[in-house]
Amino acid sequence: MKHVTYLFLISILLQGCSGTRHSYLNLVENNNDISVLHIKKGDIVELLAIGNGFPGRWGYFPWAVSSSPEIASVDCIKSRSFIPFREPGVIFGGITCNLIAHEKGRTELYFGNKYNLSEDTYVERVDAIIE
Repeated sequence: MKHVTYLFLISILLQGCSGTRHSYLNLVENNNDISVLHIKKGDIVELLAIGNGFPGRWGYFPWAVSSSPEIASVDCIKSRSFIPFREPGVIFGGITCNLIAHEKGRTELYFGNKYNLSEDTYVERVDAIIE
């Protein structure tokens, strides 16, 4: 019984760990080393799910921005997932970033550190085509 109690406590504590789910990776097509995301006008697509928790972010906070927010904008809101071991966390919550397609066209999405993210400093770039 003691071991079951320890396993239960450890599983509860692990749900408080910080982490990131890169949801956009399942939607991206790679064409000649260019990442492309195809979505339809009016669609809302989850890009990132960022969990707050232990041990924290230590100066790096994952984020996404759009080069043309009038075509497709990135909207990040506080959220909480009630599914265990899924970001954002059950205990500490986190942030979910969604891409909202407003008009037909093309925009570039930049992924990287929130505190210095720009068109010059990014970790990954994805072309989003809104049809």
